[in-house]
Amino acid sequence: MKLQIIDVESIYRRLLNSASAQEREAIYRQELLAPFEGMMRIYGGGDDPLAWAKMWTLYTPEDFDGEQRPLIEEMVRRLTDDGAWQRSTAALERGVAAFAPYADRIGLDTINCAVVLTKHNSNLPGRGYAGFGGIPGYLMVSLSLTDNYTLPRVGPASVHELNHNVRFKTVPFLPMQVTVADYIIAEGLAEAFAAELFGEDLVGYFVTDFNEEELDTARHVIGGALDVSGFNAVSGYIFGDTITASSGRPKAGVPDFAGYAIGYRVVRQYLQRTGRSVVEATFLPSQEIIAESRFFE
Repeated sequence: MKLQIIDVESIYRRLLNSASAQEREAIYRQELLAPFEGMMRIYGGGDDPLAWAKMWTLYTPEDFDGEQRPLIEEMVRRLTDDGAWQRSTAALERGVAAFAPYADRIGLDTINCAVVLTKHNSNLPGRGYAGFGGIPGYLMVSLSLTDNYTLPRVGPASVHELNHNVRFKTVPFLPMQVTVADYIIAEGLAEAFAAELFGEDLVGYFVTDFNEEELDTARHVIGGALDVSGFNAVSGYIFGDTITASSGRPKAGVPDFAGYAIGYRVVRQYLQRTGRSVVEATFLPSQEIIAESRFFE
């Protein structure tokens, strides 16, 4: 696997320094969006990559010379001072090294990678960072907040998405066929990979921010729905009721991000019971991991 790291820091600084709206749009389209056009075509969002960026709430060219400019400047400054872009690259290199013994089996050539800024929506659950690595060859980590919680997690989030790239290259993610079992294991493997490389202290809010009652509810509901299939039906069990309701889909009756939390615990229990590494487990069928974990028994 080769990493093609997009120099987002440089792109953002040139966007902030340009006085020309035309120049800003050209830089943005050619240098930030163009490397991800293949992902956009697969994922959807129309024929215009800029429309896709807006749909995903990325800051777009006009924001760099508008009301959002001071916020963008401060976020870029914090990322730079923290060395976050460089730490993401170092984390990804570490992740690639972990999978190096399986390179022939993975068959993944180049991964376009970027750490980008997005607009924060305080009406939705989350703690200011997310990512996307579900289409092999493309990897994004997005920050809507740059604070003492999000910045240390840029590296772990990067390898979380790298694990998705590997998993979905070898065990393809088929939206119409994916099951709850498949999805929770994919997320569990990804965050367990981050924990294996960076420690459990830096796992995400989507794993840690639950009380025992919420976990018991999620375990019961998700455990009874492992065979539910189709992304629209499955996503409610992964992202939880708030996000599901905001997108107009029926609630599954689980806390926000509960699918991540349960998937992580299934995978951790599997690893403890079998002694395998996350790298080894990344290539295994979801049902095998669930069965050997005995988590739902």
